[in-house]
Amino acid sequence: MQKSFWVGFVRKKRVFIRYAWMALLGIMIPTGLGMYNREVDGGEGYHKFYTLPDENARPLFLVYGDDGLLHKLISPHSMDGTFSLTNQGEAVKIRMRMTGVPDGLTIHWGSGHTRDLNLETATVDRVLHRGDKVSVHHTYHIGENLRDRPVIFDGGFEVLDADSGDTLLSIPITIQKTGTAPPPEMEDTGHVH
Repeated sequence: MQKSFWVGFVRKKRVFIRYAWMALLGIMIPTGLGMYNREVDGGEGYHKFYTLPDENARPLFLVYGDDGLLHKLISPHSMDGTFSLTNQGEAVKIRMRMTGVPDGLTIHWGSGHTRDLNLETATVDRVLHRGDKVSVHHTYHIGENLRDRPVIFDGGFEVLDADSGDTLLSIPITIQKTGTAPPPEMEDTGHVH
């Protein structure tokens, strides 16, 4: 009788240890991957959601030079992010533009998931009805003449009615070098690294 007790106890102990290790790995793997991603590759700079029209859009404050090791090795002087826009107004055809772009800052536009975005004219080649969505991806390449400045870009992203030219959305954007404090009016606007 005593022998069967010890055999059962050892068997239960092995099963318990096996499950404990699986639970520990289940916690350690996602935590480790998250820390690795944050440290090595800073990930996408931002993904912000806005509605059209919007007269009080939140400003965007970005920090240059705060990327992970992998990003610094592969694409050292660039930042990227996405604007997702949802039309909540009347049906409209839109065009977009960046304002206040200094010499030395090159902005590449991408369509994200929007197939009918004309990258040459920054227009959407269809009418956006209420509830329609558009994604626009930007990659900012920062030239050598701007890299040591405390403020690299102080401009904005605008969405206009393609027919009338009326402004539907205007987002102030500031890109500052890491270690620079945000301006007081942007301290509570979602500081993005």
